[in-house]
Amino acid sequence: MSVIDKIDKKNSDDVKVTFLNIMNKYLNPAFGSMSKRDFDIFLFMELQKLGVIETNPNIYNLVSELKVTRSKARSLLYEAKLRISSENDLNEELKNLLQNPVFLKDNDKIGIEIDNPYLIDFLRFKLKNLNYITDGSFSPELVKLSVDAYLSVFETYLSDSDKSKVVDSLVKLGAKGDNSFKGVMKAALKKLGTKVADNAGGEVAESVSDYLGPLLNGGIDEVKDKIKTLLD
Repeated sequence: MSVIDKIDKKNSDDVKVTFLNIMNKYLNPAFGSMSKRDFDIFLFMELQKLGVIETNPNIYNLVSELKVTRSKARSLLYEAKLRISSENDLNEELKNLLQNPVFLKDNDKIGIEIDNPYLIDFLRFKLKNLNYITDGSFSPELVKLSVDAYLSVFETYLSDSDKSKVVDSLVKLGAKGDNSFKGVMKAALKKLGTKVADNAGGEVAESVSDYLGPLLNGGIDEVKDKIKTLLD
């Protein structure tokens, strides 16, 4: 569906408010005084507010719907996110993405698919503070990390008590390792990566998030039976 078709399906009062916002911006302080770049960004954000463009859109969808280059689509999204995203927003978005990693090259690397270019910079900043670097050579949206780097970011979203609970539970369930958080999680991820490789594509994302989601949100008790089966 085209952008115009999406606008046409919106409530007329909402479209009117958006149009008035756009005209108010364009006419002040004088007609056309706003630079084209700033107006493009503002218009993009207004379309997001209207619901014509998603808050966290896929880059390909932006390219096809707006008829712009990939570089332009990423630039618009970056600038929009820069203006409206708080650190809490970025942390929540990253936390959700950590639940669906992509296992690469026999489990020696983990990828995270990120369409939000501003979030990629945020992740790189976090990794730098944790003394890790990212590998973005595969594609701009797939950030490749070592297992240690992935787990270092992962554990920043867990309290010390939650980490201890994860370690204790995984050790009791049969996870090998040095009984540290990274040690037992590496063992669990290796098993999970093998399971993912054996599943069809449609099952992969669901199976990964089903295991890692509860771990990341302090709910390991919910998945103990599944993890025990995984580790056997």
